[in-house]
Amino acid sequence: MIFSNKPQKFTWRNLFPLLLLLAAGGILIWQLVPAGSWFGSETDWYSQHVAIADYMRENFYATGKLFPDFTGLGGGTNFFSLSYYGFMRPDVLVSYLFPGIAMEYFIQGYAILEILLGAGLLYYWLHRKGFSDFTGFVCGFFYLCANCFFQAHRQIMFVNYLPFLLLAFLMLDRILEPKEQTDYKLRPHIGLIWALFFCILHSFYFFPSCFVACILYICHLLPDYLKQIPAEARKKTKHKIWWNYIVDVSFATAMNLFLLLPTGLAILGNKKDTGAGESLFKILGVNPTLDSILYSPYGCGLTLFCLYALFLCIREKRTRKLAISIFCLLFFDVFYWILNVTLYVRPKCLIPFLPLILYLVAQALEGLRLGKIRHSLPLALLCAVPVIVQLVFLLRNVQVRTLVKTDLVLLFVLVITGIFVEKKQIALPVNSWIFNLFSLIFLLAVPFQLYLAKGQEEHYATVSDESRDYFSKEDLEAYCEDPQTRFDVVEHPSNNTNYVITGDQNKSTIYSSISNSHYNTLLYDILHMPISIRNRVAMTADLNPFQEYLMGVRYIQTKSDKVPAGYTVLQKKEGHVLAENQNVLPLAYGSTALISEEDFDQLSYPQTLDTLANRTIVEIPGDSTNENTSSASAGNDVSEFQNEGENSLSALPYASQMEEYALPEDFFDHEDSSKDETVSRKLPETLSASTILLLSFDVEYDGERDMSIIINGIRNRLSGSEAPYPNNNNTFYYMISGNEDLDSLDITFSRGHYEIKNVKAYTIPLSALSHPGVVEFQENAVSGNEIVNGSIDMPEDGYFVTSYTFSKGYTAYVDGKEVATERVNKAFVGFPLQKGAHEIRIEFHAPGKSIGLLLSLAAAVVLILYCLVQIARQRYAKSN
Repeated sequence: MIFSNKPQKFTWRNLFPLLLLLAAGGILIWQLVPAGSWFGSETDWYSQHVAIADYMRENFYATGKLFPDFTGLGGGTNFFSLSYYGFMRPDVLVSYLFPGIAMEYFIQGYAILEILLGAGLLYYWLHRKGFSDFTGFVCGFFYLCANCFFQAHRQIMFVNYLPFLLLAFLMLDRILEPKEQTDYKLRPHIGLIWALFFCILHSFYFFPSCFVACILYICHLLPDYLKQIPAEARKKTKHKIWWNYIVDVSFATAMNLFLLLPTGLAILGNKKDTGAGESLFKILGVNPTLDSILYSPYGCGLTLFCLYALFLCIREKRTRKLAISIFCLLFFDVFYWILNVTLYVRPKCLIPFLPLILYLVAQALEGLRLGKIRHSLPLALLCAVPVIVQLVFLLRNVQVRTLVKTDLVLLFVLVITGIFVEKKQIALPVNSWIFNLFSLIFLLAVPFQLYLAKGQEEHYATVSDESRDYFSKEDLEAYCEDPQTRFDVVEHPSNNTNYVITGDQNKSTIYSSISNSHYNTLLYDILHMPISIRNRVAMTADLNPFQEYLMGVRYIQTKSDKVPAGYTVLQKKEGHVLAENQNVLPLAYGSTALISEEDFDQLSYPQTLDTLANRTIVEIPGDSTNENTSSASAGNDVSEFQNEGENSLSALPYASQMEEYALPEDFFDHEDSSKDETVSRKLPETLSASTILLLSFDVEYDGERDMSIIINGIRNRLSGSEAPYPNNNNTFYYMISGNEDLDSLDITFSRGHYEIKNVKAYTIPLSALSHPGVVEFQENAVSGNEIVNGSIDMPEDGYFVTSYTFSKGYTAYVDGKEVATERVNKAFVGFPLQKGAHEIRIEFHAPGKSIGLLLSLAAAVVLILYCLVQIARQRYAKSN
């Protein structure tokens, strides 16, 4: 139902409700955030979005590169693994100009600005469509209270594209406004291109849904537009409109290829941890909860009146096709799967349809107020079904449950009252300010309270949080002899995984939605790092001497009572220490102590741990297990160079030094209770300083919430059944060491019912971590895309080994000749090296970056030339 054939002009009279709407949005956010906190969560917002944006800024200051190829996070990886977090967003780029202002201000400020901008654009859009100020204000308030904006302080890319999507709808209105002329020209529309360009730039993951949303809106507008066209020209005009949209989308996509192409190749080169795979039954199922539209912060997060309005619009001829299309998207799981790029079946991909849903809400609300749409009790009863299902199966928060019940009651009150008014043919006083004020309170009270109730479930990051800021750049310069070696923060692991003190700092940790799958497997399946959070996506720092040795973690920040064996304290500040361990492997070195991958794969835990610390795992001739040799790019000279010495390579046997350590059978007995339990258990034998104690046990648990066990400050967590990315951490591993004798363990058992089985314990001296075949590599300064440059003198044939994670993009040179790289030590870059002195250079070029830049530049140039030609034509036409 369209209430005006001509766009309604925005006047000064409309400014008051718009400003009132923006003020309401500001009050909502002010009421939501606790005093002394950021508008952002402790976890995803603080540990990923803020930390990664801050790293990008620091990296820019250190390298001068706006988007480099390589990052020192996560053992060294493709910089485009971080592009999901928007390093080309306006707030991130503007922050580069103000190094003295904390990144939190930019991320927080831009998120709030976008929420208010989106509400303002929605109001303006509906006003131009001919809706009343009352309807525009109500729908704008629904927008502000939509629980999907919970993600504005958590996973910001879920919603940060919405203002630009609304701008795209405004541009489509301009393109398809009914006009007297019938000549529709095939040409790019600059406004639509830029709107879609910024949608992709802010959140390329959600662009498929934005693309479909625009298609549905065009389909909705076309019938009224084509009525203005002579019958014989309608088919041709319709084709031109769709071709024009394809051209606009193509330009917007092509101009983003500098980001999309290298990011896409980085994604394809690694596996995405999405939890359990989706079954065909789930994909072809339906969503009876309709949390895709109702209440959930991982859907549109609207209230029941919006679902009722959607059903009303299905009854109306003008809005039927659009309303049915949106309802199908909301109800059938197969569309979740498709719009999530077949990764999983989750309704977050429906958030881009929020503006269209509110457009239909405006249609229904205006129709009800003007008496052009009638209420329906059967439709209201149908709306009750998903609410009842949510109350039974989903909603746990008592306050939220009460508000949802109130929402259902108010809908029935509205519908029954409306039916009574219709039967009595009572004219509604829609121009009365008292009636409108009462209507506003009736419609908006529950959305307002639900938004606050959901938002108050968040754990907000506090402004006073100093978990990162104990040591400065000056401290690193003063105390760290080699600041280019890896430096991990081993406290608050989830918050500090991506945190750096300097922009060129190397870390073994990374928390990103795209990360190296080989490295992830090495950490959690071979080195058995403790998993302290509810997913395996984050590769956090924790106490594990084998990981620290292999990854060359020379410096750590930790608490003064948690210094692991082998580290000496360099500096103390407020109970926190900067510590150093010189006995770790360098980031690049030669190795003559080798073991074939086939032999290593026959070993089992815990013998794999010290074997990995004492041997280099490589593909020795005759061993066919390594399928990751990237020799395709190397020429014949490369093969000849490597084949000359490969027959002399041989494995060097190793006998594990692990010894079993007997624990009492009741050592891990605990009480099932509703509270955490902390105990201190005596060890049967005191372990001397610098002895590593390895513990492992299986955990059987099927609860909804996460459970965890902390031993001497090391946490292992098993995610509950409600976790969207379950870590499947059913076996807990601990590597406990220190610089003092160990006679007891402090254990904290989380609440809940679970069983601990198959307990195993081993010991090994720290001195066993000593690779006998290391050949020193003399490093030189690197420049450009170099990550390794230097010289080495091999006493015999062996391998050049790094702890940079293996992926496509590396190019290695030995004495100026290109050689093929291989995956060594299960996850890192290396290659065979003959006896003698050599000059070594390794570069990294992000795959797809150069061609992506060229294609984006070409698209931008074509668009600029087109604009210049159009301007010239217009001036010529005016002059004649």
